[in-house]
Amino acid sequence: MIHTFKLFFVLHHEEVSDLQRRLNINYEQLNQHFDGRLPGVSMSLIYCKDGKWRLYMVIDAIKLLGKPDIIDADYVTIERELKYILYEVVGHTAHYKDHILHRIDYRYDVKIADENKRMLLMHLYKKLTKSYRFQKRYLGKIVDDVYVPYKTTVYHSSKSITSMVYLKEEERKENGEKVEDYEKDVIRFEVSVRRDHLYYMANKNDKFPRPRQLGAYMQRDVYREYFRKYMLQIYHVGDYHKIDAARDVLKNSSLSMNNKIKLIDFLKNISAHTIDTPLKKMSPGTYKSRMALLKQENINPIPIPKNYPKAPDVLRNPLNDFPW
Repeated sequence: MIHTFKLFFVLHHEEVSDLQRRLNINYEQLNQHFDGRLPGVSMSLIYCKDGKWRLYMVIDAIKLLGKPDIIDADYVTIERELKYILYEVVGHTAHYKDHILHRIDYRYDVKIADENKRMLLMHLYKKLTKSYRFQKRYLGKIVDDVYVPYKTTVYHSSKSITSMVYLKEEERKENGEKVEDYEKDVIRFEVSVRRDHLYYMANKNDKFPRPRQLGAYMQRDVYREYFRKYMLQIYHVGDYHKIDAARDVLKNSSLSMNNKIKLIDFLKNISAHTIDTPLKKMSPGTYKSRMALLKQENINPIPIPKNYPKAPDVLRNPLNDFPW
């Protein structure tokens, strides 16, 4: 359900002075002081422009709880652990009720043992839309003025939301980090909800604003809401097919011959370029109609390239079992 989240507590100046004296440290040494004692937790104390002190915590929920499968019922345990940390730092837990959520990362992991299939999926994801809402697609980064493509990551990002897919084991190895058992062979889908969006949801003109607190976002329905709103709209449902395999499915469908021909042309156009390419020649309404027909037949709009090495004719969509 979740992986990492960030929150902060507003502290009084006297509390900062007290913790420095009690722990015998400078406030900048806070994280170093607790290093190794609080698994999955990093902290920092910052004196802000508004004259207030903020205690920031970045929490890896998996490491904090010592288990990979985090569900909404685990909130009670996470709250207890955070209050324990707060007590260790400040000497009391009163600030917890006023904590402010700064970021939360929702995740969905799928194990795919075949490395060729994992790499094929990353190849297909590079054909995803260039933008969705305010999110732009990123396939690489600039390093020393040189564009370096990502091998195992595709993400769409704005200031408020990031929708991402990446190979977790490969990411760990690239960074020289230990690969945990629950990360082996994993393709991870992630929606990161950031400060601007959290602020908007708490302040929008609505009868039911969502407070910027962990408990409000660590709910199964909210998790599903963000995946439906962002991940589903970018990655689409339906299994991946080579053109000939898709043609066989359409041949045996109840669609009209005219629609079957149009859908094959639609898939060929995407296969040669990207999922956005057909929009150059058709209206958004027609495009949505084609997409809806493919969804009806369980065909993902991005075809498997005919000559991709060791590619199957049909590849199951890793998102099939997500509880949409």
